[in-house]
Amino acid sequence: MSSFDDKLNKHIDKVIALQNSERDRMLSPDELKELDLSLGMTEGEWKKMTEKADKNVELAQNHFYYKNYRDAYSVAEAAISVNPWLTQALIIMADSALKIYETEDEEEFLEKAEKHAKEVLKQAPAENRAVEILSVLNTYKTSERKEKKKLTKYALISGGIILIILSIIFFRPKKEKAVDNSIKFELIDAEENANAAWAQVENVTARRDKLIPQLFSAVKINNIELKNLISEVKKLQAGSKNLTGDKKISAEADLQKKYQRITNLIAAQNNSAAVSTLMIQIEGTYNRISVEGKRYNETVKKYNILVKKYGEKYPQFKIKSYFNGL
Repeated sequence: MSSFDDKLNKHIDKVIALQNSERDRMLSPDELKELDLSLGMTEGEWKKMTEKADKNVELAQNHFYYKNYRDAYSVAEAAISVNPWLTQALIIMADSALKIYETEDEEEFLEKAEKHAKEVLKQAPAENRAVEILSVLNTYKTSERKEKKKLTKYALISGGIILIILSIIFFRPKKEKAVDNSIKFELIDAEENANAAWAQVENVTARRDKLIPQLFSAVKINNIELKNLISEVKKLQAGSKNLTGDKKISAEADLQKKYQRITNLIAAQNNSAAVSTLMIQIEGTYNRISVEGKRYNETVKKYNILVKKYGEKYPQFKIKSYFNGL
């Protein structure tokens, strides 16, 4: 890791710590700069860091335009981790979180959209978009409360019937075969969930694999380690095309680690604007790979637990490997 990368990571850790602290306010940009300079960062490094954050805002806006809402959210979040006063990045995060909730029905993003919209209003009290987002969120919350009341009413009405059905099921003699089928179906569901999660990992790695060759073409390679890594990557790519199962997952993890090492080396050089833009896009794919990789590992964990419990009875289900390229 370069000296600049080390300072950048320390700056990001410091900003996150301040955001999570009980302070009444975040340090202003000038105060953050003064603190960084006192800890060894140069004026040039400070400028480079803030310019990168500004480029991330532009990239996040492009992702949002093309409806890549998760990419938009993660890239804007990266900008905020460097400069928490980028109001436009907070608006993109609030908008993206709202869209993720609307399209994927993930409750946590409803809360994130509200949090970021309120953060926007702290910085820019007259920002209409934040007010609009909060208004939409309030409508969703009101609708959910009404739906919960309706469900509660139906639950009370049907409670007696459900109790009768449950009591009949409880006292009915159990059939071993039915239990066995239930376990088998649970294994099938868990395996399919893991396969679907891996397909998502492959989708985001495919985006990365389209960008990496463009990066190799654009950058001037004058580093021996970099040349060797690129050669290794090309061999791995060629060899992984026909792989499946655990071998494919292992090869993808190795590729991701080598790609990250390559981009770190390239980032340490003085690159053109074209290379810098590609680097930002590639970092966006790394964020998506990290998110989808973690989701895949979570589904695999649930599946593997079932296999360890019932694998002897159902030998057709095998333990799956985790994705270790995070």
